[in-house]
Amino acid sequence: MTDTAGEGLTFHGNQQFTITRKVLAGMDTRYYWSSRPLSELTGSEHHWLFLPGALTPRLKAMGDYSIEVVEQSHGPLNPEEAQALNVPPATLGWVREVVMKLDGEACVTARSLTSVPALNGEWADLNGYGRRPLAEILYTSEQTLREPFQCALLSPGAPLAALSYRFAPQAKRLLARRSRFTRNGSALLVSECFLPAFWARIEYAQALKSA
Repeated sequence: MTDTAGEGLTFHGNQQFTITRKVLAGMDTRYYWSSRPLSELTGSEHHWLFLPGALTPRLKAMGDYSIEVVEQSHGPLNPEEAQALNVPPATLGWVREVVMKLDGEACVTARSLTSVPALNGEWADLNGYGRRPLAEILYTSEQTLREPFQCALLSPGAPLAALSYRFAPQAKRLLARRSRFTRNGSALLVSECFLPAFWARIEYAQALKSA
């Protein structure tokens, strides 16, 4: 939920609240989607979480890129997902979960979702989309508008965290970003989680530069 105090925060859970600055002062806001960088982010983490444009070509520049579709199915959207898409709770949704690998190593997971009515309308090209990166349609159409990125430290119960732990079960910290894409008012929500293997590659590349 985006709060009315201008903090740009969204809850991972299913309850809705009106958040005030006074209340926020006593809360751990790292687990809420925020358009503002988390205070604990390193320079590299801030760079990648808010880097504009498609992630896929940047990953391809880092190694042998591959993408695996983990699941692509239909089911009821949870309240937080429905709210993010601006559709009624329990709306039937389309969910696509993938893992992106570099040199065979899982580095980024992604969860994309939209409502089935949108899938049958403005987002019809997602039907049977297969293993192609979504960037091929999200950044090539003038009709597709992208809203600013939000970032979060994923809570263990978040759907994207559950997907990510399948490929990084020992992860102590899962940083993610998400953005909403719209076509004539119909929304598609894309969330990406950077796994520990990704950050290890970034640290290694930085160490080589400074050596």
